[in-house]
Amino acid sequence: MTDSTQTPMEIDPIILAAFGPPPEGMDLTEDQSQTNSIAVVICLALAAVALVLRIWARKLQNFGVKADDYLIVVALIFVCGTVGLTIASGHFGGGRHLWANSVDEVSMTFKILYCYTYIYAGSVSFTKFSILLFYSRIFSRGTTWFKIRLAFAAFLSIAYPISIWGVMAGACRPINFFWDQFKGAEGKCIDINTPFMVLTVANMVNDIIVLLVPIPEILQLQMSNRKKAGVAGIMLLGAFVCVASIVRIWAFAEYINSVDLTWNLAGISLWSSVEPAVAIISACLPVMRPLVRLGREKMTTKAGSNGGSSNNWSRKYAPGGGPKSYIRFGGDTASKSGDEDEVALTTISKTAGSSHNKVPTNVIMVKSEISQSGN
Repeated sequence: MTDSTQTPMEIDPIILAAFGPPPEGMDLTEDQSQTNSIAVVICLALAAVALVLRIWARKLQNFGVKADDYLIVVALIFVCGTVGLTIASGHFGGGRHLWANSVDEVSMTFKILYCYTYIYAGSVSFTKFSILLFYSRIFSRGTTWFKIRLAFAAFLSIAYPISIWGVMAGACRPINFFWDQFKGAEGKCIDINTPFMVLTVANMVNDIIVLLVPIPEILQLQMSNRKKAGVAGIMLLGAFVCVASIVRIWAFAEYINSVDLTWNLAGISLWSSVEPAVAIISACLPVMRPLVRLGREKMTTKAGSNGGSSNNWSRKYAPGGGPKSYIRFGGDTASKSGDEDEVALTTISKTAGSSHNKVPTNVIMVKSEISQSGN
């Protein structure tokens, strides 16, 4: 039997000269890359499914695809990039101990890291832009204080990618020294660990700010406390993103405080793909209410003679469909229809042929439905 710990003779001499021997007892055959690749692919698949369900919900309500939906599509494209780079990084040594890699593999890993930084910033930022645009649409008649909160969150969301791209662009001179420094290239790099840690924490704080932007508006709605809690709960599902951001901060702290760069780089790559994927899922959940309604409709009509199809559901619940009334929250006539009222968390559009009782656009609404049972 051979010892699982490699001897210095098996280690790339350049790595050995630059970083010294590996810690005693370290298993140089360990590899996190396969597990991480599976995890990020699963997260990407879940985000893609959430986006498809979001678009389906729009179609059922005949609202059409809005600007915030398009931004989520852009965010998903960026997440595809982060997932691809996570897999590529694992292939070239990200996830293995530093002393198990050749100097060329370490160099390639850092080249991937350089590209990763730009794509990750885009993935989280476009998701935030989509969420904020969604808020501005459903609370278009919000208070001045709401608009200030929205503008501040938007400013932070724009400042983050610009800052991180600027730091990365000026990190090394020449740029290729960032990944070729391990091969003896000449150049100079600034210390990017401190600004990157500050920006990582700032991104997490911005996640919390974006999460809390609509809460005061929801609490002012003229509805029961139970319904306010329900709407706020849907909006606060984005708290999962904050958890992922906190874990990513921990992974980054482990990286900058360790000599085993390629091993700890795997954690950053993993959570830099998981976080934006979870953000996309959270951003899609508030507009999936129609699908929940459709599921309930199908379950309740399964035993009936008429059954329930998506087309029937769309005609019944979409604008211009069956018997219903819409009452704007905070308007002159607040909802008095009882506990069966629902919050329509998407824009209610005017429909052709409805010259009277026009429905206001771009406001949060209560939808009151009147149904009759019996033969």
